[in-house]
Amino acid sequence: MDSTSKPILAENNDQKILWFRWLKYLLLGTLCNIGLVWLSLSYLQKTPPTYTSELIVHVGGSGPGVSVNLPNIGQANTSSSSSFGSRSDPRENYKLMATSATVLNAAASTLDIPQSELDKPIVNLINNTTLLEFQVKASDPQEAQQKAQAIYTALYDRLEVLRMEEQKERDRAVQKALSDAEAKLTEAQKRISEYKAESGLNSSDQIKNLIANLGTLQIQYIQTAAEYRQVRDRLKQQISIIGLEPQQAADALVLETDQEFQKILTNYTNANATLIELRANRGENYPDLVKARHERESSLDALLERGQLLLGKPLEKLSLELLILDNSNGSGVKRADLFVELVDLKTEQEGLLGKITTFKEQISRLNNELAILTPKEAILENLDRDVQIAEAVFASSLTKIDLSKGDPFASFPMMQVIEQATLPVEPSAPKPKLVFAGTIVGCLLVSTGLTILWWREPLVKVSKKVILKIIE
Repeated sequence: MDSTSKPILAENNDQKILWFRWLKYLLLGTLCNIGLVWLSLSYLQKTPPTYTSELIVHVGGSGPGVSVNLPNIGQANTSSSSSFGSRSDPRENYKLMATSATVLNAAASTLDIPQSELDKPIVNLINNTTLLEFQVKASDPQEAQQKAQAIYTALYDRLEVLRMEEQKERDRAVQKALSDAEAKLTEAQKRISEYKAESGLNSSDQIKNLIANLGTLQIQYIQTAAEYRQVRDRLKQQISIIGLEPQQAADALVLETDQEFQKILTNYTNANATLIELRANRGENYPDLVKARHERESSLDALLERGQLLLGKPLEKLSLELLILDNSNGSGVKRADLFVELVDLKTEQEGLLGKITTFKEQISRLNNELAILTPKEAILENLDRDVQIAEAVFASSLTKIDLSKGDPFASFPMMQVIEQATLPVEPSAPKPKLVFAGTIVGCLLVSTGLTILWWREPLVKVSKKVILKIIE
C-alpha cells in the first residue's frame, strides 16, 4: 500500500468506530427508555387502584373554671385547665391512639372484618390549627369511607371509656377524701360537745353577755350607792331636826292611827289641863285636885298600857311624851308629816341598802364565774375553729363531687367532626399522570446522561484548554 492510501484507511476506520459508537449509544438509550416505559405501563396495569377517604376533626381546648362560695364556710374551686402544657399537643395523643391496636380492633369488629384487613390510618396534624386529618386507604371507595368512619367511631368510643374511667378514679379519690373529712368533722363536733358539757361554756357569746351583765350591774351599783348616800344624808338631817330615830317616828305614827289610844290621850290631856287649872288656886290636898290628879294618873297608866299593847314593848313616860303628836293648832299635822317623811327615808335607805347588797353579791358571783370561764374561752375557740375548718373541708369535698363532673374533657379534650369521611371519586394510587410524568422525566435523564457520555472527550479537551488559559 502506498502512502496515500493509509490516511484513507485510517479515516474509514474512524468513521466505522464513530458509527459503531453512535449505534451503541442509540441502542442503549432506546433500551433504557423502552424499559422505563414498560415499567410504568406494567405498574399501572398490575397495581390495583387504591382509594383514600379523608376525615377532619377538631380537638377542643379547655373550658372555663368553676368557683363556688360557701357562706361562712369557704370556697370550692374546680379548674378546667387542660393537662397539656404549651409544649404538648393532645392531637399527638389522639394520633397515637388512632393507630393503636385497641382502636383498630374495635373498628375491625364494627366492620366485621379481621384486623389484618384494616390498615393503620395516616393521621396528619394541620399546623397552626386544632384540626386533625385522618386518611384511610382501601381498594373500594365505599370501603375506604366505611373504614374511616369506623376508625373515628372506635377512637371516639375509646375516649369516652377513658373519660369514664378517669371520672371513676376521681370520684373514688374524692369519696375517700369526703369520708376522711366527714370523720374529722364528726370527731371535732364530738370534742366540742363534750367540752361544752364539761366546762359549762357554750359559746364565746356567753362570755360577752357575762361581761355586759357585769358592766350593767356595776353601773347600777354605782348609781344605787350614790342614791343611798343622798338618802342617808337626808335621813341624818331629818333625825337632827325631829330629835327622834326613825323607829320612834314609826311608833308615833302607830299610836296616832289607833282610835282607842287617841281617846285615852284625849282623856289624859283633859285631866292634865284640869289639874293644872286647879293647882293655880288650890292646895295639893284639895279633894277635887286629888281627884283630878288621880284621873290624870289613871289616864297615863291607860296610855302606857295601850301603847305597850300596840308597840309590843314597854313605854316610859318621857318617851311617850315624845311619841305623842300634838294636834292642837295644826302643829301635830306638821309634826306627823315630818314623822312620815322620816319613816319613808328610813324605808328608802333600807331598800337601797338591800339593792347594794344584792348588787355586790351578783357582781361577786359574776366575777367568779368570769374568772372560771375566761381561761376556757381560748380552748373553746380552738375547738370551734377546728369544727369550722372540718366543716369547710367537708363542704368543699362534697361540692367538688358535683363540680368534678362538670368538665370531663380536661385530660381528653372534646373531639368534633369538621368534615365527615369523604367518598373518594378517583383512586389516590396509582396516578397515571404522575407515573407518565415520572417516566418522561426518567427518559429525559437517561437521554441527557447518554448525551453527556457521548460528548465526554470533546468536553474534556475544552475543559483542559480553559484550565490552561486560566493558569497562563
